[in-house]
Amino acid sequence: MSSFNFDSLWSEKSTDADRLITLHAKYDFAVAYPPFEEVPMYGLIDGLKSKVDADLEKVAKEMAYYPHVQGDESLREFTANKIASDRGIKTDKDSLVLCNGSGEANGLIIQALCDPGDYVITEQFVYMGTTKQLSYYNVNTIGSPMDDQGLIPEKFEETINKIKNDHGVLPKMLYTIPEHQNPTGSTLPKSRRLQIIDICHKYGIPILEDDCYVDNRFEGEAEPAFASLDDSGMVIYVGSFSKLIAPGLRLGFFTASNEVIDRALSVKVGSGPNQFAAYAIDGYLRSNLEQQKSNYDKILKEKKESMEKGLEEAFAGTKASWSSPLGGCYTWFEMTDGTNLAEVRDEVFDRGVGYIAGDMFAPNGDGQNMARLCFAFEPIEKNYEGIIELGSIFKDLNVI
Repeated sequence: MSSFNFDSLWSEKSTDADRLITLHAKYDFAVAYPPFEEVPMYGLIDGLKSKVDADLEKVAKEMAYYPHVQGDESLREFTANKIASDRGIKTDKDSLVLCNGSGEANGLIIQALCDPGDYVITEQFVYMGTTKQLSYYNVNTIGSPMDDQGLIPEKFEETINKIKNDHGVLPKMLYTIPEHQNPTGSTLPKSRRLQIIDICHKYGIPILEDDCYVDNRFEGEAEPAFASLDDSGMVIYVGSFSKLIAPGLRLGFFTASNEVIDRALSVKVGSGPNQFAAYAIDGYLRSNLEQQKSNYDKILKEKKESMEKGLEEAFAGTKASWSSPLGGCYTWFEMTDGTNLAEVRDEVFDRGVGYIAGDMFAPNGDGQNMARLCFAFEPIEKNYEGIIELGSIFKDLNVI
């Protein structure tokens, strides 16, 4: 125990962090992880080895330096070609920045565009990691109404005008996860994307498009990216290797106009992301991209179907409803009679089933009767068993 007293020295932003080990329920639907069974450990090792074997001296010299501020050049080139091919986004390695996960990419854009007191519009329910970053930088987050297809364009324009009328300013940007959205699993149709682009041009509002789940589609074809539908430079596109390979690699990226990249890099502290991880990803995906996507998509589909089987059995004839996403990692569960799932969450966890209540994703404070259920992480049979157990617990607690 330190005897030195820091009490008068703490910054206003710092708080006492909770360093407790993360607790996991027996049936853990609260996590946000991809299928651990398909993490290609040996493939990544082989990919790393292929880079070393191809040019040991070059790799050794690069490892002796701090990484380029935009990240490994070869992986940037691969990533630019990938999103050009499968997302229709015109970019190149010089207009792409590798980051320590998509979270850092989002954070750099927030810092480049937003000042304290600014407003950012998101979906009505949205990934809490981004809202926490916005809050940290004292940016106001306003959720715009959505339905099972994502943002509602007409409501989005109403939200813009409400901010303008109430506060005398326009929002600095729209942050959206349009494909297999976290937490709802919704996918925004092309028609709505085009409407939203028109609205954003009308008011001069850029779009921060977080497309981190697009590689996890297991039914049908992906909708076109916002960034492929607009060539004005208004759209800043963020992607990730976390859901395609593994979050532990901590590698994401963004592509934007050169002026946005320059501003984003001006607030970045330190060099580019882990060079070792970049070698492994680059070496592995150049030969295994389609197989990796296929492996994940197959098991994600099986896991979703297992969870849905449990939901259909455990909640038949109740006031419960749930989404059936075409990809991603999440099912959005709702008690249509308004029953508060946030109130019983801790007791349900103690009895063996974990979920995240909807209010945790709600900038506007609603969603207590909703919950995000992650079907991606637990083994197939545990998805079914855990949902049956959840139904039993809810009955005991008079939730259903």
